[in-house]
Amino acid sequence: MLTRKHAEWLVLIFFAALIAIVFQQIHTSMAEQGIASGGPYDNAASYPRAVAILMAGLIAALLLVSLRQKPAAAEAAGYGLSQIKRPVLLIAIFAIYLAGLGILGYHLATPPMIAAIMVLCGSRNLLEIVLVSVVVSFVFAFLFEVFLKIVLPGGIFGLNIPW
Repeated sequence: MLTRKHAEWLVLIFFAALIAIVFQQIHTSMAEQGIASGGPYDNAASYPRAVAILMAGLIAALLLVSLRQKPAAAEAAGYGLSQIKRPVLLIAIFAIYLAGLGILGYHLATPPMIAAIMVLCGSRNLLEIVLVSVVVSFVFAFLFEVFLKIVLPGGIFGLNIPW
C-alpha cells in the first residue's frame, strides 16, 4: 500500500531527478551548442537554471517539513489505486506532450495538452476549455519568443508566429 510518506518521497525523487537533468543539460548539450556561456542573463541556460534552483529550494523545504511531521492515522492507512489515478494521468499527459512537441511543434501540441489537463481536473465547459487552451498557449508563446527571445519548436510543419 502506498502511504502519504511514500508518495511524498516519490515526488521528491522525481523532482530531484528533473533538477539533475536540467543541470546535466546545461553543462553538456547546451554548453556544446554555445548557448550556456556568458553571464546569467545573457544565455538560454539562465531560465532553466533559475527554475531548477527554485525547485531544489522547495524540495529542501518540503523534505524538512516531511521529516518533522508525524503521520496521522488516516495517512498511515495509505492510498488506493483510485486516489493516485489523476496524478499518474497528469504525468502521462505531460509525457505525451513532451514526446509530441518535437514532432507537432509548440503551437499544435500545447493547446491539446492544456485542454486535456483542464478536462482531467474537472472542467466540462467546451468553450472555456478551447478558449483557455488557445489563449494560454499564445500568451506563453508570445512571452517566450518576444521577451525571452527563445524560438519554440515548429515541428514538422515549421509553424512559428512572426511576432
